[in-house]
Amino acid sequence: MNRALLPMLIALGGCPENEVAGTFTDLGSFTTDADGVAVVTWEAPEGVVSTEVFCGPYGYDTLATADDVKDVDGNVVYDDEAPSDGGLRVGVMDDMLPVLIPVSPSLEAAAGVWTLDMFVDTSDLPTTVSCGMVNRTGEVSAKNKVDVRIVFVGVDGISEALNATSAEADESLQAALAGLGDLWSSLGVSVGTVSYADFDGDVDTYSSVSGYEEFGNLLRTAEDDAEITFFLVSDIDLGDGASILGLSGGPPGIAGHGGTSKSGVVINVANIVDSPDQVSLIMAHEGGHFLGLYHPTEKDLSGVDPLEDTPVCEDADADGALTSDECAGNGSENVMWPTAQVGTATSFSDDQGWVVARNPIASPE
Repeated sequence: MNRALLPMLIALGGCPENEVAGTFTDLGSFTTDADGVAVVTWEAPEGVVSTEVFCGPYGYDTLATADDVKDVDGNVVYDDEAPSDGGLRVGVMDDMLPVLIPVSPSLEAAAGVWTLDMFVDTSDLPTTVSCGMVNRTGEVSAKNKVDVRIVFVGVDGISEALNATSAEADESLQAALAGLGDLWSSLGVSVGTVSYADFDGDVDTYSSVSGYEEFGNLLRTAEDDAEITFFLVSDIDLGDGASILGLSGGPPGIAGHGGTSKSGVVINVANIVDSPDQVSLIMAHEGGHFLGLYHPTEKDLSGVDPLEDTPVCEDADADGALTSDECAGNGSENVMWPTAQVGTATSFSDDQGWVVARNPIASPE
């Protein structure tokens, strides 16, 4: 059993009548055994397109992952001993653990009872976790949309109109949203309805996000709607003094269910006036994580995504780290490349589009 767990760093509106997106069910509580493993079962309904189970919260000083996941026939489809094998990926998560199916065409959602053996890494055993699930049923279209909610967290000083009242007139924001749509178009996905809101919480604290706990607490304010919520802030600092451009509650995010630390995406818009195209790319990339997409190859070579049509980049100079230049023509052109660059990372693969089309918050155009 692999206990060398590392945290991964890396959001629902109207649907046609034949499409049921993001139906939430409270699964109740599950208690671990003395080894820290809780056996979580959930039932996907007939006609299921995607199913997601999530458990927590269990705090930011605790990590959890899946020892294994079994499909409706009892087959192991994810094994922590070989986390990069097969068609499912499960990250190591603080506070909440989500498992989304599918994240690859090689493992589709199916009606019946699925099983998650969840390992909670804490000395306080046994412990109890609360779990829920979101299921989407209906048909899948080749052309889909994802509705977007933009929440402004005290960033009106960055641009003259960067708030909910004047958002539609803000040229930089609208350019960033247009760029997001352009990048997502290669997924077969368009930006659907866009709504705007000003953050009504502690703006002084959350306009500049410091650390994972503040990040998670901000995401908890996302609403229960069929949309992805982007929180726009002026800075993100995870504790090492370096600003980062964006951070997602995924992969995968908890789709269609607010109030969790995985219920949205935070975007640093400090440079939106000068570089709206960079904000577009970060929104497309971090939004892709929320929708269930992984890096094709991790920068530190720790893993690859479960898709067959995204390239695996090799460490040509054997220095233990990949660069965009090193992976030119072999991954860095993909928007989900870990250090995606404006002008270089411009596309998604067909399999990535397949995954997003089935996400609980995607719906046919």
